[in-house]
Amino acid sequence: MDRYKIHSAKNIFFLLICSLIIGLLPITSLSAADAAAGEKLWKANCTSCHKVHKKLVGPALTGVTEKYEKEWLYKWIRNSQAFIKEGDQRANAIYEEYGNSVMTAFPSLTNGDIDDILAYVNSVPVPAGTTADGGIDPTGAGGEVQQGWTPSNIFIGIMGLLLLGIVGVLAFVLRSLDNILRERRGLPRAAPYTISSIFKNRAFRITTGLAMFALLAVTTYDNAGSLGRQEGYQPDQPIKFSHKLHAGQYGIDCQYCHVGANRGKSSVIPSANICMNCHKQIQEGPVYGTKEIEKIYDAVGFDPKTKTYKEGYEQKPIEWVRIHNLPDHVYFNHAQHVNAGQLECQQCHGEIQEMEVVQQQESLGMGWCIDCHRETKVNFQGNEYYSVYAKFHEEIKAGERTGVTVEDIGGLECQKCHY
Repeated sequence: MDRYKIHSAKNIFFLLICSLIIGLLPITSLSAADAAAGEKLWKANCTSCHKVHKKLVGPALTGVTEKYEKEWLYKWIRNSQAFIKEGDQRANAIYEEYGNSVMTAFPSLTNGDIDDILAYVNSVPVPAGTTADGGIDPTGAGGEVQQGWTPSNIFIGIMGLLLLGIVGVLAFVLRSLDNILRERRGLPRAAPYTISSIFKNRAFRITTGLAMFALLAVTTYDNAGSLGRQEGYQPDQPIKFSHKLHAGQYGIDCQYCHVGANRGKSSVIPSANICMNCHKQIQEGPVYGTKEIEKIYDAVGFDPKTKTYKEGYEQKPIEWVRIHNLPDHVYFNHAQHVNAGQLECQQCHGEIQEMEVVQQQESLGMGWCIDCHRETKVNFQGNEYYSVYAKFHEEIKAGERTGVTVEDIGGLECQKCHY
């Protein structure tokens, strides 16, 4: 019995140490909300439509966590259109307030990603001269706003040391009780704890090993998932071409330049002759003057003074830098999504008409595609492509089904994207 009690005291101590290790090992990678990570996600996904303290295309996001519940924000950010169709009053009110502008869906963002973004939003101080709602502060002092709080690494470190101190005190108490028990039973005092004795304990080694394996697995998964991804990629191009000017201000349709989007696999980078349809006459831009347009003329051999092409001129390709890349083992067809799926370019590429310099808005990863296929409802009404799905049409008419997702028509089958 005496040995059993002593052995139990030791095990309690080692279990306390193991619990501390399990609690502290993942703390840097799995902490609640990370404003630094949120800033990266914000820049990659949100800046084309939102500012923190001012209205842009969408509303200012100051205080958004105070106005709406987390679950509401998760649903709105992932797929606002689906949320609106559910009849949520607040979602519909925002949709109407902003002229029925469609917010880009972000089905690939996890709850943790959204928490990180909101943590970043809450960490941005209100600039002097503006109020918390993005208006002008006549006092020039800046509006007062209750900011959310995210624990810093220093705070986490202090808490870790505090917990370690508690474990040390408990270890001292347990060892004292152990020695008292030994003295009463006529046994020698226990040897003091050493680092060597701790690491030789079997329970400690097993638990620590499992904790290290779990941390390594999570870290590997998180980092491996981003290999080869170009989310936020925004390279300089050989010609400073502004989508904000052409697609935004002038309203040129995407498919006027990207002629393959509704015809085949690739949307196609526009050839120089498409540029020349306009720039034979428009020889000066509002931002760069003639400098950038002259690069087009140099490529095709066009003389802007005589408005003629040079005879015998060997044309040179414009070496545009590709932004959106998929691995070679992935098949993606633009025409399928544009014609049958009736998707807008912005749903995958972001608010392209607001971009001065184009960047990749989404990860384009497998999880992102799968989430979209699971949540996106296909338009069966008046769409001949889906006329073959007679069973689904009948179920919709009978009220047995409210809609059909891409997943329902085989959108998660491996061979659809990986032949």
